[in-house]
Amino acid sequence: MPRIPRQKGEFTTYHIILRGNEKKDIFLNSRDKERFLEILDTTKRKHNFLIYAYCLMDNHLHLIIYDNGNDISLIMKSLNVSYAMYYNKKYKRVGHLFQDRYKSEIVDNDSYLLELSKYIHNNPVKAGIVKDAIDYKWSSFRQYVDGEFCHKNSLLSMSKILGILSNQQYVAQKEYYKYVTNSEEDLKFTLRKSFITAEDENDNYFSLINDAREKVNNIARRKNLTVEELINNKKDRNDTIKELRKNTSLTLKEIGELMGGLSESRVSRILKG
Repeated sequence: MPRIPRQKGEFTTYHIILRGNEKKDIFLNSRDKERFLEILDTTKRKHNFLIYAYCLMDNHLHLIIYDNGNDISLIMKSLNVSYAMYYNKKYKRVGHLFQDRYKSEIVDNDSYLLELSKYIHNNPVKAGIVKDAIDYKWSSFRQYVDGEFCHKNSLLSMSKILGILSNQQYVAQKEYYKYVTNSEEDLKFTLRKSFITAEDENDNYFSLINDAREKVNNIARRKNLTVEELINNKKDRNDTIKELRKNTSLTLKEIGELMGGLSESRVSRILKG
């Protein structure tokens, strides 16, 4: 029976599931999970994609990946081959490690993205491994709600999911904890606020728009143009839009507003052109 063609997009968010062949474990100990995350980080740097969430269980794993304009099939091939080589060499085995092809679905709206991240972070709770998702070491949940991890961890891009709840970091972290755990109680530990000033809390904590605006300024300077001249030059404007889409996690709406008030549909047509 022929395989059903995989649904793919460009500048698309995917929910990825990888399972062990014959439902066997793909992680036998903590070092295996650590090594997978190291390989995931290396693959991310090589292919320039974003990771919104992950959860590693013994015989399967979940990832939420934004392809950032790159081919998801090449990303997953690189990840799978690298980890399988490590695993097979370590345990002196041959053959397929993962079950058939990886499973993927396109995540096409923020509501589903938020709901999906909750489902993924609650996998260890539903499996009876922990009572609170915060206690599971091998998911991205703790990084989302712990201030220290939030600023030290370079693997994750957290602004997309947290930004759905609030544009203030501390507020978003508290709300996300409550959302994932269905708890109205405060966190079991104190969020570290030492790096958050009163001024910071009034701004978008990841400064996405400001960073993108500075990127536009740098592009304009490189071309010896003012930002206004850049926006009014169709080719330069369109090239800048494509660069913003590839190298930031701004929405089409945010890019359009930044580039002279273009509509989402106009930005979409430019990206496809």
